[in-house]
Amino acid sequence: MDFAQGLSSLLGIGVASGLNVYAVVLTVGLAQRLGWLHGLPEGLSVLGNPIVLSVAAVFYLAEFVADKVPGFTPIWDGVHTFIRPVGAALLAMGAMGDLDPVMKTVAMVVAGSLALGTHATKMGTRLAAHAVPDPVTHSAISMAEDVSVVGLILLAYNYPMIALPVMGVIVVGIGFMLPFLFRVLGFLLQTLLGRITSFTKPGLASKGGSVVTGYVRSGKGLGRLKKGYLKIAPGTASLRVRGWFGDKEVTLRSPGRHVEGFFLDFVELSTTDGKLISLYLTKDWGGVYRDAI
Repeated sequence: MDFAQGLSSLLGIGVASGLNVYAVVLTVGLAQRLGWLHGLPEGLSVLGNPIVLSVAAVFYLAEFVADKVPGFTPIWDGVHTFIRPVGAALLAMGAMGDLDPVMKTVAMVVAGSLALGTHATKMGTRLAAHAVPDPVTHSAISMAEDVSVVGLILLAYNYPMIALPVMGVIVVGIGFMLPFLFRVLGFLLQTLLGRITSFTKPGLASKGGSVVTGYVRSGKGLGRLKKGYLKIAPGTASLRVRGWFGDKEVTLRSPGRHVEGFFLDFVELSTTDGKLISLYLTKDWGGVYRDAI
């Protein structure tokens, strides 16, 4: 394997694994058995084993179904925050063949980091799509991701000189989205912690009275998943959202509809000039909001 193909395969594994690591294993294993890929390193040849393919197929089918259910997708993606980067790192180790341990370690770190970035991008896209809870939309996004995984892997191994600039554009795009990606990961962490701490049923006093912390689900000019502070008073409410260049504050007509989920709640609000705003609430803050109204 020459340098261009090695780098192309490393980037392809990292990016594709962040979307669906099981689809990567299936694509490489099946392509090897069907003769679409030749000369794979010994570390990846095991992916063509029928047992490995069977296990990967079972998990791929589970992800295929989970990706089509809007309410369950965040839970599945949350669990895979730890699985996809680790899977990418292990695949990268196998893809690097006989390189020395130092270079293998570097390859694992690069692939794992790319997978984490792609995974966070996927989660952000899905959370944004939850503002329109339409199963058809989620199914279309999921199918596009699966097709992208297959295309990226086959392109990376068969046409590395074409794949490299494509991967370069993707990596640069992820770099530009880093602020948003950090918000996604922070939001995920707060969601999991909120679900755990909500079982203690905190009172309003422990959360600072009638100020409820949420994350922007939808709202023109407010930014996706930015942290906001919803202040509730008798007959009125206001929302302050933090930004890079100062805070934005809007006055709301009244506390809005509260929709409760297992991991997340959300509230639908409207401003005094009729604009619609929706906020995600982690489960601990969802309880506070329910008590406040």
